[in-house]
Amino acid sequence: MTKAEILKRVYPSVTTFAADWRKMVREVKRYKLEKISLFLTCVDYAERQKIYRELEKTPVQEIPHVHLRHDMRERELDYLVRRYKTQVFTAHFQYYKCYAASKHLKNIYLESNRGPGLIKNLRPFKKVGGVCADLSHLFMFKKFDPDAKTMADKAIAVSRVGINHVSAILPDGRSWHQVKNIHELDYLAELPKKYFSRYICIELRNSVKEQLKFKKYIGGLLFKTWHSS
Repeated sequence: MTKAEILKRVYPSVTTFAADWRKMVREVKRYKLEKISLFLTCVDYAERQKIYRELEKTPVQEIPHVHLRHDMRERELDYLVRRYKTQVFTAHFQYYKCYAASKHLKNIYLESNRGPGLIKNLRPFKKVGGVCADLSHLFMFKKFDPDAKTMADKAIAVSRVGINHVSAILPDGRSWHQVKNIHELDYLAELPKKYFSRYICIELRNSVKEQLKFKKYIGGLLFKTWHSS
């Protein structure tokens, strides 16, 4: 795989966890981005409508991945598929039940998160599209919660990795949604290639300008790692 091919898999994002999504949308427009990832983790229905309206004023043509919130309605998923050709939705494991009856179920990938979001059993993975491998969580679990890492690996074994989230690993080994030093992304070089997918989505509160820098760094890091192994 060439560096250019890897870079096509890495997506900057508009995020809502401790982030200013309005500023991010303005940056998306400024940099004329046509493809982004979208994390709707922390915004309710009314706020999501504002995001949709603002995104329609940008050059964005495709949003291949959207992270779902537990209260999202089926018509929202329909809109995202129709308007932005969304192919992959992600949700925390504990919210599987919110989408169990969705016609988009095979396009939903479950993420093992911390606390209530940890994978408790493998049954849902026989019905959804597969696993959302949050790479910082997997790295952190290896050090702090081996049982969670084992369950995530079992889920991958019975289904597949369909998408990745990428956050920072802080010096203490914990995951966080902001990069202060670009080397907080170096942990990616330590993860097996089997954890990576077609969609590597940056889940950070950093500005889009910074995310574009991180995208280049991640592309170079993975190219070097995968071609030296």
